[in-house]
Amino acid sequence: MKRGIAAAALVAAAFFPSAAMAAEEAESHGSWLMLAFFAINFAIFAFVLAYFAGPLLRKYFADRAILIHQNLAKSQEALAEAQALARGAAARAAGLEQEVAKLKQELEAETDFQLGRIRELAASNTERIRRDTAITAAAMVDAAQRNVRGHLAAVAARLARDLISSHFLDADQSRLLDGFMDRLGQEARR
Repeated sequence: MKRGIAAAALVAAAFFPSAAMAAEEAESHGSWLMLAFFAINFAIFAFVLAYFAGPLLRKYFADRAILIHQNLAKSQEALAEAQALARGAAARAAGLEQEVAKLKQELEAETDFQLGRIRELAASNTERIRRDTAITAAAMVDAAQRNVRGHLAAVAARLARDLISSHFLDADQSRLLDGFMDRLGQEARR
């Protein structure tokens, strides 16, 4: 815009030289001959400028147009590539959402399977512990009964020995004691 204003000022100065000169000087020399002189001067200047600068300006503007077209083509290619990448990214994002849903489903199925196995193992361990407890309790009861029988047999044998030794003869005592001991041994083995 500044170039346009400067060009308009130059044209105005060329066609209206009195406006460009001081007011005093314009009044004393204002003639059509001077105007024609300035117009011819300007025409020669414009011709020289067009003749020498014209090809350079045309070449500059042609090169500039080529550069703009190349940049526009590159921009359009980049836009097409970016759109293709955006479509690919959207497709990948949709694929990722499907894959996430699939993985979630697989994880839920695996979790359910593992929970089922844990329940089965817990149930079998519980049953095994119950069986082991029952067997252990039975073994402990049996061992306690044997200990009690053994202890009772020992106490009974002592008492019998004491009673027999005090009331019976030595031969009777010995015979009764041996028979009793044999019977106690059989009871303890059961």
